[in-house]
Amino acid sequence: MERKRFWITTALSTLVMAVAMSGLISGYKMGFSADWPQVWGQSFVVAWPCAFVLSVTVLPKVKQFSEWLAEAI
Repeated sequence: MERKRFWITTALSTLVMAVAMSGLISGYKMGFSADWPQVWGQSFVVAWPCAFVLSVTVLPKVKQFSEWLAEAI
C-alpha cells in the first residue's frame, strides 16, 4: 500500500504543480488572452512529465540534503 500511495501522491502533486505553474507562467509571459488556454495546454504537456521525473529522481536527494542540513544547523 505504501508504494501505491507514493505513486498516487507523486502523480497528483506533480499534476497540480504543473497545471498551476504552466498556467501562471504562460499567462504572465503572453498575457491572459484568447490564445492563452492553448499555450497553457501545450506548456502543461511538457511540464507534467518533467515535474514527474524530477519528483521521482531529484526529490529524494533534496529530502536527504534537507535532513542533513537540519541536523548540521
